[in-house]
Amino acid sequence: MTILRNADEWRVYPEELARRSQDSVSAVRSQLKVLEKHGYIRTYRKSLGGRYGTEVYRFCSDRTISDEMFEQLKTKFAT
Repeated sequence: MTILRNADEWRVYPEELARRSQDSVSAVRSQLKVLEKHGYIRTYRKSLGGRYGTEVYRFCSDRTISDEMFEQLKTKFAT
């Protein structure tokens, strides 16, 4: 996957990654879950209130993302 080759402000969309790689969306989602399980991706879901839904932020790194770093990222990018 080419997640880290995108601009810093680019958001990780499984559908876009599937289109670029010609893999199925479900295959991409499975691989994202594996990366998340091992700490290379951390996901933050922010409620937009009531009927407005939820915004999803995925933070990705070539190194595992510690809890401390994740809290800093949430504060910086998801406020």
